[in-house]
Amino acid sequence: MVALGIGVALSIPGLVSIGAFWIAMGFAIRSQGLSIKDLQARAKDDAGKKAVVLDRRTFTISTALFIVLGVPSLLTGILELGISADDANWRWLPIVVGAYALFIGVGGAVLYLTGSAIEAKTGPAPTIPATIWIKAVKETGTYINERPRLEFVFRVEPEASSGVAAYEVTKKATVPFTAMGSLKVGDGFSAKVAGPEHPTSMDIAWDQPVGTAGADDVSARLAALDALKADGKVSDEEYRSQRERILGSL
Repeated sequence: MVALGIGVALSIPGLVSIGAFWIAMGFAIRSQGLSIKDLQARAKDDAGKKAVVLDRRTFTISTALFIVLGVPSLLTGILELGISADDANWRWLPIVVGAYALFIGVGGAVLYLTGSAIEAKTGPAPTIPATIWIKAVKETGTYINERPRLEFVFRVEPEASSGVAAYEVTKKATVPFTAMGSLKVGDGFSAKVAGPEHPTSMDIAWDQPVGTAGADDVSARLAALDALKADGKVSDEEYRSQRERILGSL
């Protein structure tokens, strides 16, 4: 709107055109931004906290919008389209805005594609039902979203029907607080894995421990859960759910 106003006031057709273009693109980018916020509001991680989710389609549209915004802006400034020699100093306005838009679009594309490539190297999506058993666990000293990141040695036992043999793997994982009472050597969890060719590719169902717990073990887990509740690290709903799960393991 500022660029459009300057263009009208100083009779600079280039600024009038690019200003009107920016206003139109602004509505499109704002609409896309609201869609992303809606995705974020509906998406939650395994601890129940909001998680940033950007699928390939959403990312592609967002990147394209910034590139479409940036390229015409740069061309208007660099080629001085609709900007006379007397008003040449104003060409820097579309150049700066265009360069900034392209930086966001191209920079975001590089980061997204790099991240996608790294994710792809972890292997195919885990689809084989399995039970994983903790053989060893140690702290790494790292926290993500206030949740501890631990290093495990798992024995992975795929379902017999899968035809995949059991194997062991060392894997780092970020663990929700509500699962901390089930992280002793010998404890197990339901999971989906990709197999021994890609051993670290797995989705662990931290809310689905397996095995039968004794009374002493249940008491210890309840005490750990009570401590988490007292520290405010779990919500009332999480506390009730996990308490029922622990008692149900008897």
